[in-house]
Amino acid sequence: MPNKSWINIFNNPGRIVLSLLAVLLLMAGTSLNAAQGLGRDSVPRILVVYTTGDGVLTDEVRMLDLVLGHFSSKLFYVTDEALTRRNLNGITHLVYYGGISSELSSSTREILQGFEGHLLVLGKNVEQLGARLAFLQRNGQVDIQMVSKPQGIDPMLLDDNFLVERISLVQGEVLLEGWKGVYSYPLMVQHDRTAYFASANFTSPFSIFVSEALHEVFQQAHQEGRQALLRLEDVHPHSDPKLVLEAGTYLAEKGISYVIALIPVYVNSGTKEIVHLKEKPEMVKVLRELQKRGASIILHGYMHQYRNSETGEGSEFWDIENNTSISKAPDDETPLKKRHEWSSQSAYEDYEQSLRQYEKNYMQTRMASGIQELTELGLAPVAFEAPHYTMSQKGYEVMARHFSFVLGQIQFNDNDWRHMGAPPFVSKPAFLHGMTILPETVGYYNPASLTPMQDIRDKARQVSFVRDGVIGMFFHPYLGVAPLKEMIAYTETMPDLQWMDVRRLSGQEISVDSGGETSNDPAVPESEKQAGTVSASELYHSAMSSLRENSGVQLVLWGIAVLVSCMVMLFLLYTWRNRANLRKQLFMERDLDD
Repeated sequence: MPNKSWINIFNNPGRIVLSLLAVLLLMAGTSLNAAQGLGRDSVPRILVVYTTGDGVLTDEVRMLDLVLGHFSSKLFYVTDEALTRRNLNGITHLVYYGGISSELSSSTREILQGFEGHLLVLGKNVEQLGARLAFLQRNGQVDIQMVSKPQGIDPMLLDDNFLVERISLVQGEVLLEGWKGVYSYPLMVQHDRTAYFASANFTSPFSIFVSEALHEVFQQAHQEGRQALLRLEDVHPHSDPKLVLEAGTYLAEKGISYVIALIPVYVNSGTKEIVHLKEKPEMVKVLRELQKRGASIILHGYMHQYRNSETGEGSEFWDIENNTSISKAPDDETPLKKRHEWSSQSAYEDYEQSLRQYEKNYMQTRMASGIQELTELGLAPVAFEAPHYTMSQKGYEVMARHFSFVLGQIQFNDNDWRHMGAPPFVSKPAFLHGMTILPETVGYYNPASLTPMQDIRDKARQVSFVRDGVIGMFFHPYLGVAPLKEMIAYTETMPDLQWMDVRRLSGQEISVDSGGETSNDPAVPESEKQAGTVSASELYHSAMSSLRENSGVQLVLWGIAVLVSCMVMLFLLYTWRNRANLRKQLFMERDLDD
């Protein structure tokens, strides 16, 4: 005899629906949890705990951010004193940077020692981290003059002697070696899920060495070959269009993707003459032609000057003369006021706020004006390069409203413009507000140097220490095409070199019609910019990033949708069959009555 409960269920369509919904909801919850867990694991979530004087974000911490941004865009920072267990929620990799010797609190030590995920320790205070670092022994310090990969592979001579922690391994593996004469010492080591770098120095070139070793720590696949990025630098309305065309044509004929760093407005420091790009039709024609042939246009400031400097010579988003952020109009010579000149703290804070607001408006206006003027000419800027790489932290925040990519190097703080740097590879650090940096790593052809090409080769050799380091360089078209050919001839000696196409990276497909209109307009109305909206390229990358990070979830949802559709069709078929049987039964009963 069949089970009556099962017969009752199939005779009741409502019960079938409820049963199916219950099963689907259970499957959806389980599958989504699994997919979300997969999404979390696929992108490392990195917490950096740092010990520095007064909790300041030092140059080393900024450079660490630039390096870690290559391995994950999910980066979080906290001082050792502010660290709590709550900070570890969802964290897969914990990084501790000891910039200075300091006694860590018992709570901080306990949290660091008890973390069960991947742990990377750099610099000082390693002796306070307990059994987790018991696989190595500290034996004082040692001066090193050279760094290499294990077994002395790819040795790199240092410019000076550097003092590092002298360590020996009880167990584990060596990722980097430091050398003093013919003697080698472990410089970066790893055991199980714990790694240690024996120096608090994280500026270049040490950041380059660690960048390579971190591939072993994060165990991420990297692309084969090497990427290169070339900029034609400081092109503006007074540039010679023939020289720009000659350089661009040569690169296009070689099949090389490249960037034109374009300045829309030229200012003559002597005559105060101001020339807009639209007033130079021959130059506009050249730029449109090169854009058609594959050149990526990037905005290199609006005027590339401040105060009395000439376009291309001065900075624009940093007051180099006073070594401070932009806080007043270029022609305003009024000295900045100090705290003692104000009657109260609140008055001084209001004054400081007004300076910050001026800087924000100044930068917003210049970037928006540059985007608009280029776009109206059919030239679509797909990235930004700060003039002389100088810019305050507020500037990067404003820049991120318009662009997803920044080229060159990055200024580390608001104290001194000379503190800057770049990672050896493409990176998306936390302090760039979602932007990706495409680094300049090997410099430029400098005619003032006695050995301009050797200078480039020396820097390229350093970058080549990293398996996916970018050969980022630039060239001034006014030098003529001959030096450019020297640069390209050198890059052609590098195996498997791939030229980076910034236009494709940014998601911009450029098509210029007879009127010079572009298919993608990155200019944003002023009212929307003030509201904090983002550019078209940012929206594109945000959507693509979201799609990539949630691909597992999307797959599960599509699977559930298909399953639900099949169940609904089966239910409709079942209902139709029941009704057909019922109708047949009614006809039979009517025939019997007759």
